[in-house]
Amino acid sequence: MSMKKIGINQLKFSKGKKIYSKGDAAHFAYYVHSGKVNIYSPGGLLLGKIGEGEIFGERGPSLEESRSVTAEADTNCILYPINEKTLQQKLKEADPVVRAIVRSLLMRLNDINLKSEDFWRNLNIVTSLTDKDD
Repeated sequence: MSMKKIGINQLKFSKGKKIYSKGDAAHFAYYVHSGKVNIYSPGGLLLGKIGEGEIFGERGPSLEESRSVTAEADTNCILYPINEKTLQQKLKEADPVVRAIVRSLLMRLNDINLKSEDFWRNLNIVTSLTDKDD
């Protein structure tokens, strides 16, 4: 596997290593202790860069779904995994309004990721059809 355990609940990924791929089971979210992580759509569109102090991968475990995107180390990085049980417990303990907001935002995140990739695909098609001499 592309990760090395370097301490209690700490994972180290080298630049370019996949952390997870679309379709993988989602048992963890990740807190970025150091480094940067790229998030890619299924078609390879860079959707975002996650840096130190941020969390990614929370959508799948929170909604009990598989991964909808691919995460790859943009630099060498150290991550702290947050297991599915912990995420779900924190959501369960949250105020019902906060819980509803989080769920809504996670669902919208997936929608915008899909729309971004669709837009990117359509833009590439249109660009490939334009006459380069114009």
